[in-house]
Amino acid sequence: MIKLNIFLFVIVIICGLGIVTARYEARKLFIEQEKEQKLTEQLETEWSQLQLEQSTLAMPARVEKIARKELNMITPPVTENILVIRPDYSTDTAE
Repeated sequence: MIKLNIFLFVIVIICGLGIVTARYEARKLFIEQEKEQKLTEQLETEWSQLQLEQSTLAMPARVEKIARKELNMITPPVTENILVIRPDYSTDTAE
């Protein structure tokens, strides 16, 4: 009977240690998840700011202003001298 009690006591201790370890790991993982979520939010904010900055910098009026002032470019006087180049999406570049 004493051996059974000792055996059961050891089992209870082992189970208790298992529960404590599992809770510790769960808390540690939860804290790590919270940090990763904060980082995700920061990166999403930065991405939105970069997209806004890109759209601002690529505005046609801004590009034309820089072309005229810094590059001394002008609009051709004759419209036949204007060549519009459009991207060709029909070709497959991944070979």
